Amino acid sequence: MKTIIVDDEPLARNELRYLLNKIRTFEAIDEAENVAETLELLLYENYDVIFLDINLMDESGLDLAKKIKKMKYSPYIIFATAHDTFAVKAFELNAIDYILKPFELQRITQAIHKVEIALETYSVKSNNVDLSHNAQTHTDSIESPQAVLPIEVNERIHIINLEDIIAISVNNGITTIHTKTEDFETNEPLSQYEKRISNQQFMRIHRATLINKAHILTIEHWFNYTYRLTMTNQLKFQVSRSYMKPFKQDMGLS
Repeated sequence: MKTIIVDDEPLARNELRYLLNKIRTFEAIDEAENVAETLELLLYENYDVIFLDINLMDESGLDLAKKIKKMKYSPYIIFATAHDTFAVKAFELNAIDYILKPFELQRITQAIHKVEIALETYSVKSNNVDLSHNAQTHTDSIESPQAVLPIEVNERIHIINLEDIIAISVNNGITTIHTKTEDFETNEPLSQYEKRISNQQFMRIHRATLINKAHILTIEHWFNYTYRLTMTNQLKFQVSRSYMKPFKQDMGLS
């Protein structure tokens, strides 16, 4: 695996390099302190992942990320910064992770593991397509829907794996994200979450409910020719009549 550490602080680059070397053996760990140096490195080498700070002297790591994403073979981006206020913008750029300073070995290990899974998935896909489509396949894999969802609650941003989300529901104007471990309440409309997690695992079953199909435990017949779902956390949701047809088609029900 090849990586670039992009940070204008030498001590931060040294600390991250030290931790990365404790996690695994990298083929290359290069460093850059600004946008120009980073783009020059990317001109001559293909990298798997970039650790990118938000503030780079008078430049923006977010603007650099936008340029990187336009490249034919763009690496995965992990934002590594002292600022937690840019997480939502970062994930809108399809960042694979967002880690905060001071760096922790366990947190960086988790981020690297995500990259390894993504690279392995891409490798499997590449072995099953014609070589003439490889470039497009790589781009598609990087531009695919994000694997995590940043949620801001009480001035703190929580990063949630999509696979851990059981359902998202709205009640009395409050949107609740139900996960395996806890629930998060926000004021963001359900439609915004539906756009942000455009993923085949999720589907709308009611104007106020979005569910993760992987967490459906049972389906039972309910009132007015509808269904009631019991989820893996024992929450129960009704499939409204207006969503019955697409639900049955998606689930392969007659």
